[in-house]
Amino acid sequence: MWNKPTALAMTLAPLKDVLPRYGIDFAALARRAEIDPELLTRPGQRLPSARIQKLWRIAAQESNDPLFGLRAGQLARPGIFHALGLGIVSSTSVLDALQRIERYSSVVSTNGRFVLIVEGPNASLETRRTELTIVPCTQYFDAFVVTVCRILRLCAGPSAIPTLVTLPYRSDVPAEAYQEAIGCPVEFGAEHLAIKFDAQLAARPVLTGNPDLAAEADRMATRYIEGLEPDSAATRVRALLLKAMPSGDLDQDGIARALNQSASTLQRRLRREGTTYQRLLDTTRRELALEYLKEGRHTLADITFLLGFADQSNFTRAFRRWTGNTPRQYLS
Repeated sequence: MWNKPTALAMTLAPLKDVLPRYGIDFAALARRAEIDPELLTRPGQRLPSARIQKLWRIAAQESNDPLFGLRAGQLARPGIFHALGLGIVSSTSVLDALQRIERYSSVVSTNGRFVLIVEGPNASLETRRTELTIVPCTQYFDAFVVTVCRILRLCAGPSAIPTLVTLPYRSDVPAEAYQEAIGCPVEFGAEHLAIKFDAQLAARPVLTGNPDLAAEADRMATRYIEGLEPDSAATRVRALLLKAMPSGDLDQDGIARALNQSASTLQRRLRREGTTYQRLLDTTRRELALEYLKEGRHTLADITFLLGFADQSNFTRAFRRWTGNTPRQYLS
């Protein structure tokens, strides 16, 4: 599955729900895109991204409505994102939710990936293509942005409203329509889709956040991803990193040798899966750091050792880059 992009069938639910407004039969359109409409009723069922995009293009054309994608996104619910949806609405801050999206977006789709860039006053969730990415149609992008913003607002209310959204295309839809649906200004013709937030506001705790529920959602998401392709390069690298961290022996060449392949071969395979060695290392360290801090059973010196950092200052710098706070600030 990792070699051909796939996505959850249930992500088509908003599309199915909006089509009756136009007098269009979802089942008939789905069959034209070689999709069994009954698959939407099976949790965890996946479909090739190429077929999902084909269905979106057919539906958008049949609707003859420039606002079609925005209207569909307004009908989205957290459940279409499987365990990731539960994790987002249970997050303890907007930044926590954005990090969760970056880590577990492959639960929803392997058609590209997300990166979270925190620089100065801004936190930006951005898309990145891989060699195998199927470029989505503009209506899909519209619906996706509205969906993400809606689910984030369920997590944190008004503080989850972005400061700016950039879209990688030109649109016939008035910018005012996007602003009404998303709640912030929109710019077109960007290199990547990006949803930008005030980093300081995004790091503020959400009183209704539930770290225990979010952690359980993370475990569900991890199991689901591993089940997509148990023998994927990313899964095998992650397993070796978990074993090697306390020793600090986290050299990429050494991990590649343990997998009986060259570093260049490993890099190529990870790129095909939409990730990199450094991203896997960062993600694994961050997940463990948050888990250790929440458990409260380890000192910062212990956590530094367990994560394979040379010293506590290096760990603190990395943690600030991941969360916007130092470990002590995170605990306070």
